[in-house]
Amino acid sequence: MKKASACALFICALAFIFACAFTTDPASSLKSLTKPYAATYECTRATLGDKDLLEDYDYFKIIISDTDTLTLEMRKSGGKKSIFKCPCSYDEKTGCLTAEAGILGFSYKQKTKIENGKFVISMPILSKQLTMLFEQQ
Repeated sequence: MKKASACALFICALAFIFACAFTTDPASSLKSLTKPYAATYECTRATLGDKDLLEDYDYFKIIISDTDTLTLEMRKSGGKKSIFKCPCSYDEKTGCLTAEAGILGFSYKQKTKIENGKFVISMPILSKQLTMLFEQQ
């Protein structure tokens, strides 16, 4: 069951990625103007049904690089860090960031929006609702 939960979290975290609502500061760096979504996001709340997943994991982080790569890092309590990577793309017209990940022969592609440096992943997994809140560090 723990492997299924970790697999489900991996799929969900990579499936939902971001588009930004942001303001432009004249003192901002070029990266923040051209790729404002490129940042590190840490999971601050994660539940699968009634189970608090953060009780079993030290952290979940999603890192969007300025080279259009998404990295999911997670560490199970007392375990070693796991890292998964996939490509992502940003559509300036729609403001959507899309990521696609493949696992066990299935491909998952999803879009989502970031508002005020936060985004929520919410979807049913194995008849339970997975909800994860990520916040920009």
